Amino acid sequence: MKKILLSAFFLSATFVSTVQAQVLEAYNYDALTLGNVGGTVDGLTAGQGGIYSYYGAVADYNIASIDAAHGKSLQIKNGSTAATASSRYTWMDGMALSDAWAARTAGNDFLYGKIEIYTGTATGTNRSGSYLASATSGIVGATYNSGTKQINAMMYLSGAASGFYNITGVSTATFPANTWVTLQYAYDYNTGDTYIKIGNGTPLLLSVTGYTTLGGSDPVEHDVFTSYATGNNASTTAGFDNYVIEAKVADQFLGAVEVKGQIGSEIATVYPNPAVDVLNISYSKKVKSVEVYDFSGKKIKANLTENKVDVSNLAKGTYLININTGVEVQTQKFIKK
Repeated sequence: MKKILLSAFFLSATFVSTVQAQVLEAYNYDALTLGNVGGTVDGLTAGQGGIYSYYGAVADYNIASIDAAHGKSLQIKNGSTAATASSRYTWMDGMALSDAWAARTAGNDFLYGKIEIYTGTATGTNRSGSYLASATSGIVGATYNSGTKQINAMMYLSGAASGFYNITGVSTATFPANTWVTLQYAYDYNTGDTYIKIGNGTPLLLSVTGYTTLGGSDPVEHDVFTSYATGNNASTTAGFDNYVIEAKVADQFLGAVEVKGQIGSEIATVYPNPAVDVLNISYSKKVKSVEVYDFSGKKIKANLTENKVDVSNLAKGTYLININTGVEVQTQKFIKK
């Protein structure tokens, strides 16, 4: 896979916060009952605590006591292949996140996320973490890669091929199995600048040569997830706890050094989502074929024409689409309305 080096330079800044941060969404799972989260895995019926699950089996989503320090945590087991069935997603439904963001105090334009991730079995080549998404694409996130044992960032980039990208090379630090690591990520709504912080390390301002970032993306959903990466051949069980999503002013988090590294697997973008008649695929590589599946695992006939998929004959509901470039296959979730 082609690698694109990131540019590097130093940036130092100090900011004084006079506006109190606002919590948009937060969860620690302690009020839930040990065992399956419950609900359905079609993303339509919530389980404990209003948690929605997407794909896999109910038994893959559990509330567990990983260690005494964390009390109860969310534990997700993904699949053992580099295919659709191996990804797992959870989120809180409703308009609470987007409504809270829309009602934020003037000046709180710094979208911030923090989550504790348990590397767990750390097997296969999978990414476990969380991200914030707008109505049309991902905005910002961070994941643990069980193959490299390193942390990846996720960010939206605009350029020759706009999309939500997986950014590798943000740090050389590695985290073995059964280790907790705290990840923080942030997005400046006004400038589009994107940041990541690993544990107690230095915050990093992310930049990719040939691309720009865009401001103005409003969050509508926060996903806690595991997803296979190219070449995955084993499942992994990861844990998640104590996440918080906030709106704040740019503050001391921004004492940042820009990162030098590589851009890894590009994440394709599908839009509009929900779709009515046509689902568009935004991707720098030529898409050779697609496969669409409903949540029973049934393959649905879908015609691809120049990165456009005809979904007019699909019933209303949630689907997965495999996007095949001939080199790799990526999976995206979309809704037909």
